[in-house]
Amino acid sequence: MDYVFGSAISALDLLFVIISYDVACQWFTNLHSWINSDWPTNIKPKHGVHICPLIPKLHEPAHERAGHEQFSFNYGVGVGNTDGECPERIWLGHNTLGNSTKTQGPGSCQDVLDDHFGFWNWEKYKSMGMLFDARIIVCTNLSPR
Repeated sequence: MDYVFGSAISALDLLFVIISYDVACQWFTNLHSWINSDWPTNIKPKHGVHICPLIPKLHEPAHERAGHEQFSFNYGVGVGNTDGECPERIWLGHNTLGNSTKTQGPGSCQDVLDDHFGFWNWEKYKSMGMLFDARIIVCTNLSPR
């Protein structure tokens, strides 16, 4: 996880990074010492980047420890009413793939996953047009009272 995270933030010119992670409070504790001692220089964040870990709201009640308020999305700067759970919402539609792919070889498994996610993205993009059309219709049909 450290390599993926470091690679993602080192490639961008960011000043502020919010990590929405269910065990952010545990992972973040030693993150700065790991970055300074163990991480290769090519994935280290650029100087001046502020990293802020926040626990998604659904996961937060499970922590039940004093001092975790600092990791709450309720008090996070610049997040508004974000709950931090968005990346996990998509898994519901993909969980059934496990039954299809667990008995397949690597090639077949990759083909099934490519087909499934390709179709998922196609449906998403196709419905975006309808969503935008509906918003335009609603906005143009508004009349002042």
